Amino acid sequence: MAQPHYNSMPARGHGTAPLFNPSKPRELPRYFTELKFLFASCGVTENAKKKALGICYVDYNTSEQWLSISEYQPYDDSQPALPYSYDNWKRAVISLYPGADAATKYSMADLDRIMGKAARTDIKTIGQFADYYRKFYQVSKWLTDSGQIGSLERDRFFQNGLGPSLWSNTQHRLNIVERDVRPGDPYTMAQMKTTAKFVLHGTNTSMNGTKYSQQTPGLYARNDMPYFGQSKTAPLIPPVKIEETKKRFADMDHKLETVLATLQKLTTNGGSINNGAPQPSHCLFCGKTGHTIHTCYKAN
Repeated sequence: MAQPHYNSMPARGHGTAPLFNPSKPRELPRYFTELKFLFASCGVTENAKKKALGICYVDYNTSEQWLSISEYQPYDDSQPALPYSYDNWKRAVISLYPGADAATKYSMADLDRIMGKAARTDIKTIGQFADYYRKFYQVSKWLTDSGQIGSLERDRFFQNGLGPSLWSNTQHRLNIVERDVRPGDPYTMAQMKTTAKFVLHGTNTSMNGTKYSQQTPGLYARNDMPYFGQSKTAPLIPPVKIEETKKRFADMDHKLETVLATLQKLTTNGGSINNGAPQPSHCLFCGKTGHTIHTCYKAN
C-alpha cells in the first residue's frame, strides 16, 4: 500500500506561512485555524512539533511569551491528564489576548464606539452609510446571538448612529412607507437600512465625502430636502464680497451721473454740446473756415 504524500511546512516569512500581528488580537483564532490546515496537509500530529511550529511563525517577543506558558512543557503520554497537549497550550495562548476568545469577542463598548463615530461623521453618502452598516451589523449580530442585547435595543442603537440630518430624512420617508408602525415604536434595522439607501441614492459610493461639484444629485437635489453631498468647503452659492460690491455700485453711480449731465446739456443747448463756448464755423462742402455751405462759392 502506497504511503500518503504530505507537503512540507512553509518556512517562516514564506508567502504561504501563517501570520499573526499582536496588535490585532482578534486575528489569533484565524492564525491557529491556518496552522490546523497546514498540520493536516503536512501530516503533523505530534503535540511537541505542533507547539514548536506554533511559535515558529510569530515575532521574537511573542514567541518568548508563548514559550513561557507552562502548558508548553513536553507532552507526557504516561500522564495524559496534565495540561501539556497542543490544544491545552493553544487555549492558554488565546486567553492572553482579550478579544481573541470567542466568548468575549465583542462588547457593548464596541457597538457604542461604532455608533458614536458614525453619528459624529454625519453620514452624507451611501458609501459612508454602507461602511457604518457593515461594522454595526458585524458586532450587533454577535451581541444579539449571545443574548447581550435585544433586537429593540439594537435598532435604537442603529438609529442613533444615523445622525440628526440623515435620520430626519429617513424618518420622513419611513412615515410614508411604513404606516403600520405605531408612534413611539422603533423601526427595525432592516427598514431603516432600506430607507436610508433610498434617501442616499445617487450619492458617492466611496466611504469618503466628496465636493458638491463632483456629486451626482440624488433625492437631496429636491427643493424640500437638503443635499448631503454638498461639501462645506464648496458651497452652492459663492460668498458675497462686501467691499468689492460697494466699489462696483460706486462706479455705476459715477457713470450714471455723467450720462445724466450730458443729457441735460443736450436738452439745454438744443441738441448740441458746446460747453458755453462759440464753435468755429466751417464749410461742410469745401472744408474751409470762415463760411458755411450756404455761402460757399464752390457749392454755388
